[in-house]
Amino acid sequence: MYRQLFFVLTFAICIVSANPIKAVNCGGTNIKVGGVQRNLNEGVRLQRSGQQIPSGDSARALYPHTYNDRDGLNLARTCPGQLWEFPLVKGDQPFKAGEKAGPNRVVFSQTGDYCASITHTGASTPNGFVLCKNVA
Repeated sequence: MYRQLFFVLTFAICIVSANPIKAVNCGGTNIKVGGVQRNLNEGVRLQRSGQQIPSGDSARALYPHTYNDRDGLNLARTCPGQLWEFPLVKGDQPFKAGEKAGPNRVVFSQTGDYCASITHTGASTPNGFVLCKNVA
């Protein structure tokens, strides 16, 4: 009986903690699953190797960098631990050094798990974020 309960609880935890990657609409920009995956993979690769790349925006931010979840999106509920953000650009290639980062980001955990897609577009503050909408 305990063994069955263990398997049921383990399965339930896996379902609750999984964040499947989906196509999203971020402030009017549709990004396919493959686009989200490519940017996620590049952000995770850079983070794991201890590298950051500069954007071509006037702020010259470095990516990936920590995401502090100050917008009340509560991403830590499904992605515990340190969170990271990386530009989420549309197209066949992930964000590259020197490109404009744009308003969209992919958020991932320290372990490289996908957490969410977020955007500055439509946020209540200039540097705030809102969740992108999943699309079919």
